[in-house]
Amino acid sequence: MRPEPGIAATESFAAEMHAGQLDKAGEEYIGHPLRVCATVGRTAAAAGVDPVHAQLAALLHDVVEDTPVTLANLAERGYSPQVVATVDALTKRPEEPVRDYLARVAADPAAVVVKHADMADNSDPVRLGRLPAEEADRLTRRYVARRAMLDELVVERAATPPGRHGSG
Repeated sequence: MRPEPGIAATESFAAEMHAGQLDKAGEEYIGHPLRVCATVGRTAAAAGVDPVHAQLAALLHDVVEDTPVTLANLAERGYSPQVVATVDALTKRPEEPVRDYLARVAADPAAVVVKHADMADNSDPVRLGRLPAEEADRLTRRYVARRAMLDELVVERAATPPGRHGSG
C-alpha cells in the first residue's frame, strides 16, 4: 500500500490539476483551495476533526468536481479511504439539489469543517469586492443561505438517533 501523500505533495498535485483555471475575479484558482486549507488547519482540531485529514480534503475539495481526476484516482495515489470519502462528500454531482448535496456534507464532520471554510472564502468581502456589485450581492446571498442550510442539516443530524439518518 502506498503511503498517503502529505500536505506539501497534495498542494503540488492540486496546483497541477487546477493549472490554468481562474476564479470569478480572474485570479489563479489554486489560491482558493490553499486558503481553505489554511483555514481548516486553524479550525479542524477545535471541531474534533483530524487536521491533516481535513487539510488534505480541503486541498482536494474541487479536484474531482473541476478536473478529470476521479475518486478512484485519489485512492490510487494513496489517499486514505477517509480522505477519499470526505472529498466525495464535498463533490457536488451534476443536477444534484443543493439540499441533497449539503446533507451529504453534513454526514461527514471533516467535510463540514472544509465546507464552512470553503463558503467563508467564497464569500470573503475582499474577494467579492473584485466582482461587479450585482455578482457580489448574488454570491453573498447564496453563501449565507447555504451556510444556514448546512448548519440546520448538521443540527438535524445531531438530533437524530444513530441508525435513523436518511439516505442523504
